[in-house]
Amino acid sequence: MSTHTKKGRSNSPLAQVVREYRDKYTLTQEQLANDLSVDVRTLRRWESGDTLLHDVRELRRIATWLGVEPERLGLAGSTYTVLTVEHIDSVLKHVWELINLARSYEANSLIEKLLQDLNAQITTENPILLHKLAQTLHLAGYVKSVVTRANEATYSLNHYREMERVARLIRNDTLLNIALTYEGDMYCRGGDVPRGILYLEAARDTTPRADIAARGNGVQLLGRAYLRAGRLDEFEHMMAEAEELSHQIDPQQSSTCGQYSLGTVYEEYGRSYSQLGQTQKALEYLDKAEQSLEPTKHWEILLKTARAMALVRGGEIQSGVELAVECIEQCQEHGTIRLMERIYGIQKHIDNLTREIGRAGTTLREALDGPIEY
Repeated sequence: MSTHTKKGRSNSPLAQVVREYRDKYTLTQEQLANDLSVDVRTLRRWESGDTLLHDVRELRRIATWLGVEPERLGLAGSTYTVLTVEHIDSVLKHVWELINLARSYEANSLIEKLLQDLNAQITTENPILLHKLAQTLHLAGYVKSVVTRANEATYSLNHYREMERVARLIRNDTLLNIALTYEGDMYCRGGDVPRGILYLEAARDTTPRADIAARGNGVQLLGRAYLRAGRLDEFEHMMAEAEELSHQIDPQQSSTCGQYSLGTVYEEYGRSYSQLGQTQKALEYLDKAEQSLEPTKHWEILLKTARAMALVRGGEIQSGVELAVECIEQCQEHGTIRLMERIYGIQKHIDNLTREIGRAGTTLREALDGPIEY
């Protein structure tokens, strides 16, 4: 009888969901316990089935935190409760934390679930919920941009377009600025730099009441776009403005949720100067960025890819490639697919160098030994 009971408990809905979630995202019990704000011994008892959880509110909270339907934890549909502002904020905060930990696939799953639930709940033009919807769309677009490649930028773009619509509806310049900024950035990412610049300039010029963090983030990304367009004077001007604005914000309290700060400006400078062939200047800025950014896995991988780019472009190919190989492994492990584009850029640069060296070598051999006959 006791064996039957133990077996039944080990197959409880909660035990199954916890095991599946840990297996899917390769998490330790300690990591998941920390996410759920419970003691690791409690989580072990849940997962083994030694303890059954009957608290409906706690089960509902776990379902939300793990991005699963409440029914999977044995909750009837009638136990559904509306999303409160506090609840939405807690999920948004948790997803941003997952981004900083470079747990990108988890972040994507959770934010898409929140967006689905929030859209289902909004039936009227409630300005408070619409504001939360815009913030959720911002985060959903950002996370999607992290886990997809450049040719899939439309996925993020759709979120930002909807964010723009909501921001205009509630007349919020800060949210509108962020939406236009990232729409422009996605167009640039997809290769349409002129169109991207139009959106980025609109963010700068048509949202006078946007807060400092949104404006600073916008001009930083506009500077990036100007560099891609070869407009170097405008690049320098925008980056100087972005650096000045970054001194006026608290990255932990800003509308960009820490994705724009003095550290991100320094990283942008570093990556930009490496593209311009100014390797020493690039590495100096990346050192400054490392000192300014929070020591999280997200920023660690981002800075490592930027250093790999700078080293290869500066001629230190062996050390740059070794660093790039480390980046590939971390990007694949953590789902930061967007940063893989930098590694492809390194490969393209090396391929171009190989062709140039091959042509130069052929020219030199022919001058020394005469034309090669086939």
